Amino acid sequence: MATRKPAKKPAPATKKTTKTPAAPKKAAGVPARKKAAAAPVKPKRAPRKVKPAPVESPQFGLTPLQQRFVDEYLVDLNGTQAAIRAGYSVDTARQMASENLAKPYIEVAIADARQRQQERTHIQADRVVLEAWNIVFADPRELVQVKVGCCRHCYGEGFKYQRTLGEFNHDQEHHALKAGSLADFDEKGGIGFDPLKPPHPSCPECGGDGHARAVLADTRNLSPAAAALYAGAKHGKYGIEVLTHDKAAFAEKLFKHMGLYEKDNQQKADPLAALLHAIAKGSGNGFSPVANDPERTAAPAAPSAFVPRADVSEDED
Repeated sequence: MATRKPAKKPAPATKKTTKTPAAPKKAAGVPARKKAAAAPVKPKRAPRKVKPAPVESPQFGLTPLQQRFVDEYLVDLNGTQAAIRAGYSVDTARQMASENLAKPYIEVAIADARQRQQERTHIQADRVVLEAWNIVFADPRELVQVKVGCCRHCYGEGFKYQRTLGEFNHDQEHHALKAGSLADFDEKGGIGFDPLKPPHPSCPECGGDGHARAVLADTRNLSPAAAALYAGAKHGKYGIEVLTHDKAAFAEKLFKHMGLYEKDNQQKADPLAALLHAIAKGSGNGFSPVANDPERTAAPAAPSAFVPRADVSEDED
């Protein structure tokens, strides 16, 4: 009988694998290039935005745009910027702000809104004005005083250098340790120096002017006006420096509040208007001649242009 050979099993299918190509080898002795580090990007500061004012319902017969202008004006009291934030054109914002602020009913609306703002924040105008008043009229001598006292020679024996008792004992001990005795110790003008004494008018050293020194006040015992003027203290190059608020800046604000600043500016800008105003207050003639004015000298009579002079002669041919 013929025997059948067993059938051969099919070979297993080979799996295809995709290999990534190897990176090229670096040449020996060549240093690898370093990638340049990216420069740090500085974050840009966002422009400071003014917080918009809360929207109020129109009052006093204002249009919504005018009411918005009133609300924005109370933010920083800048008419032009308030007009821009309210929605007016940038090109006409300044003109529209000037026109709005000149309208009586808008002035009333601003005053009413300011009053309601003060009630919300518990800030009264009287308190702010009083603080500015205290700063303007405070006496700086309550903070720092310049006192003039006697010099070291004013009350010394024979107008010689005078020590305090502590200085005298210290110098005496130092001389004894150095020299071994007090036989030749120079007592100079003696003891008893007191810087609070007034200068001696006959002192040959200071000529009676004495020496000046700055004395700082205790800030725990300041008056309300001086406390308002006081802005702090710091240690500087030359010692303690007392800081104060700018009196001129607060005086300007106070003058504006009292209505004096614009009047002054008008008089300075238009001297002719001030002169005409002074003339109008009189009886119709603002100039009154002074009789027998001693500063006025009699001017010699000038020769007339139509009368020939006596000393002029014509040349005869």
